[in-house]
Amino acid sequence: MVWFAFSVLALLGLCLAWRLADWHPALRWGASGLLVVSLLGAWDAHHHWVEGRQQEATFHRQLPTEGGSSAHVTSDTCQSCHPSQHASWEASFHRTMTQFVSTEAVLPKFERQSLEYLGRPIELEWVGDALWASMDDPSWLYTTREHVLRQSDKPPLTQRFRLGLMTGSHHMQVFWIPSGEGNAQRIFPLCYLNEAKRWVPFKDTFLRDPLKSHYDQSWNANCINCHVTQGIVRPVSPVATQTSMAELGIACEACHGPAAKHVQLNRNPMRRYGFHGTEAADPTMVNPADLDHERASMVCGQCHGIHWIANMADYYRNGFRYRPGGLLDQNKKPVRATRLDEQPWVVEAIKEQPEFLHDRFWSDGMVRVSGREFTGMMESPCYQKGNLSCLSCHQMHHPEPDSEAMHAWREDQLSHPNQSNQECLSCHKDIQQDLTAHTHHAPTSSGSECYNCHMPHTTYGLLKAIRSHQIDVPSIQNNLLTGRPNACNLCHLDRSLAWSADYLKQWYDQPTPLLKPEHEQRAASLNWLIKGDAGLRALAAWHYGWEPAKQASGTGWQVPLLATLLEDPYSAVRYIAARSLRSYEGMEQLSHDFIGSPEDWAKSRDDVTRKWRQMSSDGKGPRDPEKVLFKDATQLDLETIKQWQSERSNRSMDLQE
Repeated sequence: MVWFAFSVLALLGLCLAWRLADWHPALRWGASGLLVVSLLGAWDAHHHWVEGRQQEATFHRQLPTEGGSSAHVTSDTCQSCHPSQHASWEASFHRTMTQFVSTEAVLPKFERQSLEYLGRPIELEWVGDALWASMDDPSWLYTTREHVLRQSDKPPLTQRFRLGLMTGSHHMQVFWIPSGEGNAQRIFPLCYLNEAKRWVPFKDTFLRDPLKSHYDQSWNANCINCHVTQGIVRPVSPVATQTSMAELGIACEACHGPAAKHVQLNRNPMRRYGFHGTEAADPTMVNPADLDHERASMVCGQCHGIHWIANMADYYRNGFRYRPGGLLDQNKKPVRATRLDEQPWVVEAIKEQPEFLHDRFWSDGMVRVSGREFTGMMESPCYQKGNLSCLSCHQMHHPEPDSEAMHAWREDQLSHPNQSNQECLSCHKDIQQDLTAHTHHAPTSSGSECYNCHMPHTTYGLLKAIRSHQIDVPSIQNNLLTGRPNACNLCHLDRSLAWSADYLKQWYDQPTPLLKPEHEQRAASLNWLIKGDAGLRALAAWHYGWEPAKQASGTGWQVPLLATLLEDPYSAVRYIAARSLRSYEGMEQLSHDFIGSPEDWAKSRDDVTRKWRQMSSDGKGPRDPEKVLFKDATQLDLETIKQWQSERSNRSMDLQE
């Protein structure tokens, strides 16, 4: 320590003064001066060291606290007896769902970085293992863009804030600033988008109405419910909390239950080894694989579901009472939008939040946002009448820690990374005997993969389309009633609803619904891409870059149509459209700033269209031009496209993924 070094120097100065006194008196005074300076330096350094320790302690008191539950231990405790399981969990994205900020945990590596938000500067800088942000008084961060522009002529009042907590590590990292009210955390306006390798406004990473100006969010009021192990909010005032958790991230005890009793009893080696070589389960812990399919799925469903808090007072005191192995209806009640008549308390509560269903479900009650897979699965016949569970397809631990296979497994934690039909055909053995007779597609094609027809990508989240986890059958009638895309036309992008209805009638004897002329004359995907609401446009834009859809529909003709979305009002749609465009030959280096200016977006659109026209002479036009709004193989029907754009659904979207 610095103060210790000064003290040693002072001691040496004292010894030197006595030794030099015999040689010359002036040297004594010089050494004495060195002694005084060293003592003053030691005192000053010690003072700063104490002050630094106090500041560090004060800062950490403003963060949610980890530990403190007598029933819980930590994942480090589990490691000593379960090293293999601990290793694969440690490599998973569940572990890093919430972390304290550190140089190791933050994805982008830098010492100092200059950023901006709404045209105003933000400086990020590491000081040791502390990340500081220098910016204007943060009151402007959560106001409207118009307010910021009005205030831009005023001299900024620069302040420094330390970032202490962050959420996520897979797709993006979101950062939080202590509010100063207890340990409540307020959103930092910029987050790091891992795929794009750049900092972007937090508000632009979700599919939210750009006209909504208020994006202030509280970690304690939202993220704690699913991004830590056994979190408890405990409000102490209308704005302050004393939030705690058993452990950061989704740790061992989130899935296996509190382990303190398990650890205590198994300190006895006779008990511990008594379970070896037997199939008996230790009753002090829960293994989801040993539970029935409903209770096993509820372990995942405590986070991967849509819930309603029935008793807020109890929730604030104790957090959610659910523990693995129990029933998921104690204070954290699953919302089933398909059965609202059985949940009158939800109906009553929704009267105060009418957007609750709209932001999470399709109109028939099917989930449309990511992270809610349990809510979708529990509406599936395979779950209700069979034994389907989350563990039918996913595994929480990989058998080969630190292997290349394990690192690939991290993406979705699938039991079979190649997504085979094995899980489905293990029950549907009649289909297994002659797969082609059921699918009417080549056995090795994407059309013979069960999940492409029965779990299509009709869920939105994380700037992409995600598979629905409500197992269903393709239905043109449901498409018309709900607006939800059907599996056939999400793959056959250049075909109409009538085309799909004809085959569903021919192959599966589905009744053909009443269709409008445009459902026969135009490709269904164009309706979603151009006329649809922002959620539909995002799903369609993603599928235009989906390789199986490109193989089924031909490639090239999609480029100028995708280019129209580079100017979409929703930043998420612009981002997805640009990413899909980069999957096409000649567009790999497309430069498009999805959070730039309207002038930038128009230039990107024009550049893409110009380049496509130069390349379109190679004959990669659509096989049926009129159906996809082309006049011929190389010329778009711009008049019709503009007409369709004027008919676009502009209803406000705020998909709560």
